[in-house]
Amino acid sequence: MKFNDLARKAAKGPGPLSYGGSVNPEDLIRFSLAYGADGADEIERLCKQHGWHGDGLLEDGTRVAPLARWAVACIAYGRGGVAALQRLLTDRALATFAIAVLGEVRTEPCVTVLLDYCMSTTALSDEPDDPFWRAFGALNGLTSFDDGLVPPQEQQKKLRDLVIETFASATTPYQQTLCLCALRGAPVDGSLEWAEAQTVTDPGAMRAKSAAIKSLRRRLSGSYKPASAEQKRQIRRQRALDV
Repeated sequence: MKFNDLARKAAKGPGPLSYGGSVNPEDLIRFSLAYGADGADEIERLCKQHGWHGDGLLEDGTRVAPLARWAVACIAYGRGGVAALQRLLTDRALATFAIAVLGEVRTEPCVTVLLDYCMSTTALSDEPDDPFWRAFGALNGLTSFDDGLVPPQEQQKKLRDLVIETFASATTPYQQTLCLCALRGAPVDGSLEWAEAQTVTDPGAMRAKSAAIKSLRRRLSGSYKPASAEQKRQIRRQRALDV
């Protein structure tokens, strides 16, 4: 997206411009990643100019994208990087937005921040939208796939321990499934044995267990080599085609 494109999208749309025009959260994230502090200034300007909403549910019952909160997270990253997003995690009203941006930045510091967050907080709800589960899901997205990040061994051990602890207190099939999926990002001692020992009855969790065991066996084999940059690009292209 070119620099002026965001302003054009913000100035047109089917509803009031306070709804964001034709801007969506992904636009703001990409803009922040592309233009840094300058992009943050532009996002802030547009947010103030059009009066974007911070609440996704208006008084009349209308649902809109809470672009003002997305703007806060994107402005924070543009001006202060991952460290600024980490500070937003202390605000429950902004945590899910910061987590979403961390998931798109896709660097090792993002994994560190998300791990530390998950290990220092607890879920207040079983809903997938709870910040804890959002952060846990972001860790899964960053590390468990073949085109993902490969954190240092110490981080992988922390992820393994987090998975085991979280699985022990899981109360829904979704939570069990997410734990087993996330374990793929921790191919270290004990992970495979733990996965093999778990008993699950939900079909989705059973599939996740099988996938985790298969992935861990492959990643722990002496012949395994992480995907190259070109292979990762090919994997992402294929995934986009499969959607």
